[in-house]
Amino acid sequence: MEETLEELVKQREELQKKANEARNKRDQLHLQSKKLILERDSLNAKIRELREQAKEHRKRRDEINERVKNAKKVRNQLNEAYEKIRMKIRALEKKRSVALGGPSIRKLKNEVRQLEHEQMTRPMSPQNEKELIEKIAQLHLKIKEKEKALLQDPKIKKTLEEEKQIKEKAEKQHRQVEELAKKAQQEHEKMINLLKQCDQIREKINELQEKIVI
Repeated sequence: MEETLEELVKQREELQKKANEARNKRDQLHLQSKKLILERDSLNAKIRELREQAKEHRKRRDEINERVKNAKKVRNQLNEAYEKIRMKIRALEKKRSVALGGPSIRKLKNEVRQLEHEQMTRPMSPQNEKELIEKIAQLHLKIKEKEKALLQDPKIKKTLEEEKQIKEKAEKQHRQVEELAKKAQQEHEKMINLLKQCDQIREKINELQEKIVI
């Protein structure tokens, strides 16, 4: 009887020991889960913060893209104005060239281009090359004289000044388009980078969630 009682006491102690171990293990798991939950909640808060930042970058990107659109419209208008004034100049130069006599400036420039191409691509003797260079120099001189004579015409001079102003404005506008487009791209890349960070954190949250014991 005494042995049986001792055995019962021993069994009870063993059961109590196992119960204590189970309780300790449960408490440890709950404590670990608590820490994991805190980490998960912190990461969720980080995702919300990153999403807000991404939202701001998207907003700025869209605003800049709208400015790019408007800047391109102005640039196109300036390019059209430049082409129109170039046509006007060509017409005035042609009219004036006829009055001055001889070939037009455009014809002389075309001839220069052809001769320069010939000089670079066609084999020739030193003497022939020398003669060709002299001919090109003479044509350049004629072009300069023609241009000087054309500038004596007040209408041509005024139109050339207008052309210069429009060209400068168009080039400035083009630079603005490029700068704005670059800024928009930077905002887009920042937004994408933040969203990628959100995806990485979300993967981490999913891993934590699997470890949480409720």
